[in-house]
Amino acid sequence: MHLNFSNGTSCRRRQGTWGCSWLVATLALALLLCAEAVSSLDLGPIVRVAQCRSQCLKRHSLDGSCEWWRHGETGCNECWQQCETLEKQWGSPKEAAPASASASSSNGSLQNQQQQRASCNDDEYKQCPSCRTACEYRKSQVVEQYLPSMLPAPHRAPVNLAKNDVAVLMHKVRNEWRVFGYYPGTRAPSSLRHDEWIVAVVEDGGVVHFSWEEWLPTLDSLKEGPLFEATISWRDVDIQLKRQTLLEQKRFNDRVRQFFLEKYGEKVLEWRNQDEDTAIPEEVFRRFFFRRRDQDESGKRLDDTDNPEPSTLDSEDERNQSQVGKESFVVSWEPETGGLMGNQVADSNFAQISLLPGTKYLVRIASNEGPGSFPIEVDTRPSSIQVFQLKKNFVDAMVYPWAVLAASMCAAIIVCIAIIVKLCRRTAKEIEPLEVV
Repeated sequence: MHLNFSNGTSCRRRQGTWGCSWLVATLALALLLCAEAVSSLDLGPIVRVAQCRSQCLKRHSLDGSCEWWRHGETGCNECWQQCETLEKQWGSPKEAAPASASASSSNGSLQNQQQQRASCNDDEYKQCPSCRTACEYRKSQVVEQYLPSMLPAPHRAPVNLAKNDVAVLMHKVRNEWRVFGYYPGTRAPSSLRHDEWIVAVVEDGGVVHFSWEEWLPTLDSLKEGPLFEATISWRDVDIQLKRQTLLEQKRFNDRVRQFFLEKYGEKVLEWRNQDEDTAIPEEVFRRFFFRRRDQDESGKRLDDTDNPEPSTLDSEDERNQSQVGKESFVVSWEPETGGLMGNQVADSNFAQISLLPGTKYLVRIASNEGPGSFPIEVDTRPSSIQVFQLKKNFVDAMVYPWAVLAASMCAAIIVCIAIIVKLCRRTAKEIEPLEVV
């Protein structure tokens, strides 16, 4: 008796192949989502800790400070420290996701964790009543991601915050934003240095931020219609940031120079007027009171940066294109008076957005890697559209100034030749022939 199992074997092979393909597709999708989550900067833990510490200031601080060595501020400082401890214990969405997908042993730990979250009345909190404030507030918060593109438009320095606000100072280290410290509103830095970013939580729980990187997108065109089509570009981001860095360096050098002139200027002049044996050399004197050649050359380079040549723009634009391919931007717009907001994801360095007529919008370029741009105004009211068209026509006319100048010179030369010819003819008629005696 002969039995044929070939059909059954082939069915099992087909089922195994389909199962493997589905498994591979699922793993690929999961890896893609994980890579996307890792590439974006999550401000969720930072914002939650700052909101918790704002409650500590509100309930336990006397004058907006939270130092442990000050009299009456010990409870506020304990609450301040407990906020970060609870954030580390209870974790973030990235830590909760693999825990929920683990085995039954991890499910038991999750249940214990939830029981710890549910109770803020154990012995630990009885010994530290101010820590209960952090526990109760943190328990009421939802653990979720907070991407930088969800932030409103940034503000410029100086940083002005209330006493119950909390500022989070961040520094850019190797193209990554890292937390440098949390500060109460009264102790927050008032100015921003190079590559600094402050994310602040106000007393009502809202989030604002202050950015040192000041760059603006450009409105390339605005077409009328039932919905206005606005073309926004940000091709010169690197040029704007480089120009700002050079200007900041120049201001810093001027401040240092002014400090030394005020502190040591009179002493240097006194040494200069002493005897020749003890007087300072001519080179040192000139180097102290006058700019050196390399400083003048750096100033000239700064001026050249303000008006870059087309070749420089093209090379910067090409580098920008390669960087833009790695990072996605979010074009965000909202009416100046408040109202419905709009967002559009862009993978290049320009985008087209649709705006309602008769409204003044604030448009900015947000990013999931940092603070993004400052906003520009896009006005779709009739009077503003006419002004924009006039400016655009004027800019287009100035693209080739040599052509306008050449045409003007040619017209002037033609007029001069016509006047000279006319004068010559009139002079020839007025001259009478001389009589020969």
